[in-house]
Amino acid sequence: MKSSSVTHEIVHTNPDRDVLFEIFHDSYDIAERHWHNSLEMIYITNGTLFVTQNGHETRLDKGDCVIVNSRVIHSTNGSLGNDSILVQFPAAFLSRYIPDFEHCYFDLETHNSDPRHQTKLMQLKTVLENMAVVEDIQPEGGSLRFNSLLFELLFELYHNFRVPVAPMALPASEKMLDALTPVIDYTRDHYMEPISIATVSSLVHLQPEYFCRKFKRLMGQTYLEYLNDVRLSYAYEDLIHTTLHLNVILSRHGFSNYKLFRRLFREKFSCTPGELRKRNAASGITAGGREQIQSHMFDTHYNDKQRTVRGL
Repeated sequence: MKSSSVTHEIVHTNPDRDVLFEIFHDSYDIAERHWHNSLEMIYITNGTLFVTQNGHETRLDKGDCVIVNSRVIHSTNGSLGNDSILVQFPAAFLSRYIPDFEHCYFDLETHNSDPRHQTKLMQLKTVLENMAVVEDIQPEGGSLRFNSLLFELLFELYHNFRVPVAPMALPASEKMLDALTPVIDYTRDHYMEPISIATVSSLVHLQPEYFCRKFKRLMGQTYLEYLNDVRLSYAYEDLIHTTLHLNVILSRHGFSNYKLFRRLFREKFSCTPGELRKRNAASGITAGGREQIQSHMFDTHYNDKQRTVRGL
């Protein structure tokens, strides 16, 4: 797997919501190194997840929770399988309710053993669990309850885990990331089509040769390597979440040469496409059937939380 790849992720919120909120079950997904302007929270409710931020890898086990701050380059590896809750707060949403958001840094200090700190963490996790229950059982008026919990979560973050930082100019690398955003966005929209260097360099008004040098200097890889990484990531998703034939997946995601695809896939994921599907099947979750999985994350206190939600 190439460690130099860096991509920009556009965060899409849930319909009729200001944030992205997702519950993952037995996830084997791998998110390559990327960055976005959103604040991201990941809460592990079962299994293990590895999160790397700015080159530092952290192992998260059941009960651990982590924050990824805006513009931090990060990646996740859930290859061991895990259950987790993901919340992403877009920068525009945070700026609306936290005027000094651009000058804030959030740190959960998950392994801080101070009893007072652990109490604050427990309160935060309880809010996340309640949000997951609302999402799971969809009670009447659930959107009202969910939004009230969302703002409670935002308050807990701001009140207990905010670290003010002095105003400062963006580092040169972040400014360059912003400058390449049109290229990243175009690639995400057209990756399944043939894309020439001339096309993407024109998006940022650079000569092709200079564009190639600048792209590699910033991203740590050539544009072609980046384009193939994007295509491989989408192919990976189809391999574990669908039963599509491999030829269909290749043509769907811009690959015309199977031997090249297989070599690149093995280099990136340390397995062949067939081995990945076998490993995923061994988890006991059939492709296309993940949406049928019932939530069992909170079995020990599920009924209590049902009563709590219905009573509010």
